[in-house]
Amino acid sequence: MTTIQVRNREILQMRKEGASHREIARRFGLSAGRIQQLESRDEAGKGMAERRAKLREAICAADDPEKHWPVNDMVDAIGLLAVTKRRLVDYFARAGRDQITIRELMDLCSDFPEENRILLLKIPGIGKKGFWSLVNGLTNMDQGSRCNEEWQNRLSAVKRHWGIR
Repeated sequence: MTTIQVRNREILQMRKEGASHREIARRFGLSAGRIQQLESRDEAGKGMAERRAKLREAICAADDPEKHWPVNDMVDAIGLLAVTKRRLVDYFARAGRDQITIRELMDLCSDFPEENRILLLKIPGIGKKGFWSLVNGLTNMDQGSRCNEEWQNRLSAVKRHWGIR
């Protein structure tokens, strides 16, 4: 953890223990507004974690690679990097799509067309970090037994493509 992350945790702990915004701000040399901002972000993060857990539960229960889900729900459930999330939402919006399937996301990572290029990497602004964000998100998410099995088969192809053992 970085020093700032440690500091922010300490700030949040002090707030939980009843310290005022002003008191904490003085101790850390920050403004009271900054303390409130950290607190708000922490709450938003907790809300997002709950939302992600509910979405993942629904996706796992459906266990259907062809079921359509709202794009925002799908990218939230996977837990992508913020930039990757925005680029995918924009990509599907430009295509006039407001819903996608898990299979479509799998296809973006694992289809190797004639040029031996990954479709996801053709989306402007995604890059390798965004690609791996989606691959890791799909790998770490329980999608249901059928979807998990399909993803594991595709993941093998992705690893072969990248020379990973």
